[in-house]
Amino acid sequence: MRTPLARALVVTTGCLRIPTRQGPERRFDRQAEEALDVYRSVDALDVRIIGAMGIVPYGAQPKGPDRLKSSSLARAVGASVNTVKARIASMEQAGVIAGYQVVPNLQHLGFAAEAYRFLAASEEGKDGVVAAMRAVDGILEVHDFLGRHVCADVAFRDEADRSAKFEALINIAPGEPDPPRFYYRTMPAVEGDLSPLDWRILQALRWRANRPLSEVAEETGLSVWTVKRRHDRMAREGSFFAIPLVDPSKAEGIVPFEVLLFLRDGAQKDIMGAALREFSDHAVYTNAPISPRLGHFFMILFARSTKEVDELTARARQLPGVERVEAMFFRGLHDESKWLDDLIAERANAKGT
Repeated sequence: MRTPLARALVVTTGCLRIPTRQGPERRFDRQAEEALDVYRSVDALDVRIIGAMGIVPYGAQPKGPDRLKSSSLARAVGASVNTVKARIASMEQAGVIAGYQVVPNLQHLGFAAEAYRFLAASEEGKDGVVAAMRAVDGILEVHDFLGRHVCADVAFRDEADRSAKFEALINIAPGEPDPPRFYYRTMPAVEGDLSPLDWRILQALRWRANRPLSEVAEETGLSVWTVKRRHDRMAREGSFFAIPLVDPSKAEGIVPFEVLLFLRDGAQKDIMGAALREFSDHAVYTNAPISPRLGHFFMILFARSTKEVDELTARARQLPGVERVEAMFFRGLHDESKWLDDLIAERANAKGT
């Protein structure tokens, strides 16, 4: 039986799993052939591949579908293209990569978004808190941690909307009077609106971000050239993000957890670079929290056992300038962004080109 720790980051979108396609027979290098054997567990190379894909649908720079290509990932992780293809196929077959999604730049929909860490009144009532937060209007994600902490990522149109949603969330989890802001959903600045044709392309890619553009052309009734031209323009502009849906619960023994690092006064702020080098085989995401109460930066790490969790946490404490480390363990991650589908469909069905 999997422990609660091993069920972390479970994505509950109900999206279709992308089947592995059997292409023409090829000669793979030995490492690639081994990767096609019965899937055992996520290892350091798999972690680097997932990290290179990017697991969050936001950021200051565009995250287009090119970063999901095996050739791009091979350059990023220092492995052969065939090895990367085999590793991705193995993770897809195991369900560790449950699919791929496109998330539009929220600015095109008139939204900004940010996340807060809340404290439930009691651990016993935590499941009810998570369920209630998932039902709040505008919720994008709810991160459920072991213990009383829960993080809510919410979209809003203006300050009045943000304030109303924040009050609704704090009424659900009133354990901390002033919940700290965790992160903003930073997005590339966009100019102008997307056309209905653009939205139809994004709608076709929404839960199948890596599908061939020829299929998108057939579904939308557009030419392949038109789809590619519009798709590539939107990717360059940062009008959408293409990311994998990662479910580590499908890899036995994987323990995903979040490490918050607090620095001593006067410590060099570029310690993030040192941390990335130290944990390159375990880190799938790093960022700097908005509130100093949540540390100066944090990492999402994949460990293979609770013993390795202790070892990684101890290594984090030994980084120069680190005063203390706080680890938070995921019980689950709930993606509630399906409400964006209705907004995308509304714009895709509008008149115009």
